[in-house]
Amino acid sequence: MSKSTCTVTINGQKVKANVGDTLIDAGLGGRLVLPHDCCSGQCETCRVRVLSGQVEDLGTREKNTVLGCLAMLEGDAEISYDPVPIVKNTKGTVESIRKIKEDYLEVRIKVARTIPWLPGQYLRATFSGYPAREYSPTTPLNLDAEEDVIVFHIKVYPNSVVSSKLGSEIRNGHPVKLRGPFGNAFLRRQPEPIVLTSTGTGFAPIWSIAVAASQGQPGREIRLVVGSRTRDGLYMRDAVRWLRNHGIPITLTASDGDNETVMTARPYELLGDLTSDHIVYSAGAPSHVDATRALALEAGATFYADPFYVAEESSGLSTLAGSLMRKIRPPSASARA
Repeated sequence: MSKSTCTVTINGQKVKANVGDTLIDAGLGGRLVLPHDCCSGQCETCRVRVLSGQVEDLGTREKNTVLGCLAMLEGDAEISYDPVPIVKNTKGTVESIRKIKEDYLEVRIKVARTIPWLPGQYLRATFSGYPAREYSPTTPLNLDAEEDVIVFHIKVYPNSVVSSKLGSEIRNGHPVKLRGPFGNAFLRRQPEPIVLTSTGTGFAPIWSIAVAASQGQPGREIRLVVGSRTRDGLYMRDAVRWLRNHGIPITLTASDGDNETVMTARPYELLGDLTSDHIVYSAGAPSHVDATRALALEAGATFYADPFYVAEESSGLSTLAGSLMRKIRPPSASARA
């Protein structure tokens, strides 16, 4: 017996679908491609707004949004999503690898053709001979951006499959393939105040959002809370100076801070009062992102996340090692129920 059918309206276009289809599958059935990447509920690329109708969110609802890869149709519905650049492939070569601070690198990739990306999105990079890794392109710390150069901030992990090879096996001229962009935690044109928070190299997308918002949306309120395990991990001194010179408040925090120039609290503990008017972006360690998410949603704020996962080598076998790397995680208990 065939499934019951329904109609889903996606960005104004009506599509016939089956009850029980995921929103992504419903769109594909009507030749509409919702932005997506991992299809496991991790990357947030497919988060869409539910405007009306019957959608089972499977534990992914945040305010009026759900994840299109997991949420299913229960009947007629209307959804929408923000337009994003089309996913593209391009080739490039490593132009330079520069140590920003101990264990932190700025890697520049010169590309054959540009890949448009929105501040906060990420790309999949494959250095020739190595497995693919996902990194957030960012604005150079000294703002010397070039149209045909993609800049990554990468933390080096000892014995990792990719990051530990940067500067040794992977050097200037090394071939690279890039695919993207992906991700839902990108800057939108909204009038509400922005709160940006990150840990570690999660600063890369947060920095690109801060610069774009400051230069492209003058007058919009912006503030940052940036954390690291130790002060040595606060590699973004040039960026901090630029932000403060442009009147953008930034709070730094680390476990060994002095509570004067560098605080010691966890970053999410320094967010201050949040309201439903705030737009909160969070990037970095999953525990940090989850804690920030809880505070933002409790306040009714709009929340965009960019969690980073790092898996270390075990018994000589690598399990997706690398910095700024997303790893599929199991769905939440509510999603499994």
